[in-house]
Amino acid sequence: MDDVRDMQPRLASLLDAIVQYRKAAGLSQAQLANRVRYQPSYLSKAERGLLGVPSQSLVSAIDAELKAGGTLVELRRHAWLEDKGGQAGVTWMEVSKEVDITDRRQLIVGGSAAAVVPVAVASATMSSASAAPAPQPSSGLRGPPGRVRNELSGRWWTSWQTFRDGEEIHSSQEVAVSHTGDHLTIEAVSRGLTLEAGGYLWSGELRFFDNEIVMGWYAAADGPVRSKGTLFLSLHPHGDRLTGRWVGLSYDGLFIEGWGTMARSEEVSISLLERLRKQHS
Repeated sequence: MDDVRDMQPRLASLLDAIVQYRKAAGLSQAQLANRVRYQPSYLSKAERGLLGVPSQSLVSAIDAELKAGGTLVELRRHAWLEDKGGQAGVTWMEVSKEVDITDRRQLIVGGSAAAVVPVAVASATMSSASAAPAPQPSSGLRGPPGRVRNELSGRWWTSWQTFRDGEEIHSSQEVAVSHTGDHLTIEAVSRGLTLEAGGYLWSGELRFFDNEIVMGWYAAADGPVRSKGTLFLSLHPHGDRLTGRWVGLSYDGLFIEGWGTMARSEEVSISLLERLRKQHS
């Protein structure tokens, strides 16, 4: 944590506790990251304070894996209250509920503790200088200006309808989104499923059209995984969710397709996916 300056005391306490619990369990950052299905580089940034207050999903996963009995989750609530609660006028009795809400509009990853993403979401951003590197938009995705009004950089949750050996399975992943002009770059920071179950990390690049339609590609970032394909999503007018389809090469072969969603929280993302499946069975 030597490279973190002006860290708030309760955030420092949280990060120190994470490190101490991890070391007591005899785990390296890479080992713990693999167990909670997050990228090692992402966990490294979290432990060093480069993500501001880490997301509730990450801290909860670490707490459970290290058998901390809720200690880390409680420390995160204190850190969040110190960092954001005062600004939002939140009382201690409201913290549990408010943390969930704020995680859907969280700190920009790598940004200062005071930086907040506007309306659209904010759970895993890649747009600040110290955030995890994301693929830069290439000149290959060209099209008419999208006139995008919403700032979508941040941490989001994606949910996917996919298949393995002919059986339908669902996967939810936390992703980092960088929004520049009409371009979005997305990088998964958690697998959602274990490697054995077919989970993998991926990244993608998309382009806005008419401030509503988002089209682009995705490709697996894990070495032996060949999955890749295209995405066609529609942005809700409120700028807080996207729904659509994916089609591409997967474990089950070519031209596999399914529904996909993006939202500010895992719960909303999953519920949107269930709604799509029921409406378009």
